[in-house]
Amino acid sequence: MAKIYLAGGWFNKKQEERISVAEKTLRALGHEVFSPRENQHEEHEFGTEAWRTATFNGDIDAIDWADVLFAIYDEEDAGTMMEVGYAYATDTTIVLFNESEKVVNLMLSDSCFAYLQTWSDVEQYDFNEPVRVPFDGEVL
Repeated sequence: MAKIYLAGGWFNKKQEERISVAEKTLRALGHEVFSPRENQHEEHEFGTEAWRTATFNGDIDAIDWADVLFAIYDEEDAGTMMEVGYAYATDTTIVLFNESEKVVNLMLSDSCFAYLQTWSDVEQYDFNEPVRVPFDGEVL
């Protein structure tokens, strides 16, 4: 099964719900999922330099490990946008999930390999043999 890095914010209730659904859905499909939310390096005090270094390096290492970066589109989370950019620069397959936004930033629409809009799309997508699903909507 695919090794998937799950990128997305969990800084408000809606984001946290989406991340939780993504973790469960991707794992139910049999994939190995790295979720930064579950890897917060609790051995270090939150916000300290040691925590920041461990978290940043751990996330970068996990993107390098992954076959696919599954990113939940949410312009509120700059960290996700950085993770998408890093994945693109390192030739990691990017699957962008967006169930609500009608207009998408072109840097995301054009960097993703596949653009999915429903959880049903996610359940049917073959992460082991990714196929191109281009974004065909309005960009900004």
